[in-house]
Amino acid sequence: MSWLLKALPYLLAVAVCAAWSGLIWHLAGKSTESAVRLEWQAERTANARAAIDAFTRTLSAQWQMTENLAARDTAHAKEIQRVQGEKALLEHKLRTGGVRVSVPARIAACPAGGPAGAAAAGEPAQARAELDPAFAAAVAGIAGDGDEAIFDLNACIDRYNEVRERINALTRAGSTSAQTP
Repeated sequence: MSWLLKALPYLLAVAVCAAWSGLIWHLAGKSTESAVRLEWQAERTANARAAIDAFTRTLSAQWQMTENLAARDTAHAKEIQRVQGEKALLEHKLRTGGVRVSVPARIAACPAGGPAGAAAAGEPAQARAELDPAFAAAVAGIAGDGDEAIFDLNACIDRYNEVRERINALTRAGSTSAQTP
């Protein structure tokens, strides 16, 4: 038994070292698990912040775009009213004879004697025909309607380009912020 008593402190030291090593290994595993969990939560928080920032940018851009488009629509409506007023005034002047419209006309046969000095040497005098006032007003109305349609189309194209530019800017801003850590 004496050898057992002599070996007992060594056996106790080995048992304590083994227990201590096991405890350290167990605690190290728990701390690694906690570190992984903290890293995962930090990543989730960063992703949530990025999503909120993107949503805020999108919402802000949407409000700004809505305000810009409303201002553009108001200006367009005023311009259309101005153009329609000018068109109505021109049609009224044409109908009443305040403005006359003439167009070049061909003459089938030249008269034998024209007014003296009416034409330059070698150039026949240009004949003109005056349009009926109602017909001139109708032609002006058709031309005015075409002008309005072109004006509306240009306004539509401008709106489309503005929306496209805003969306592209948001897309570029979103892709650059997603790439940065």
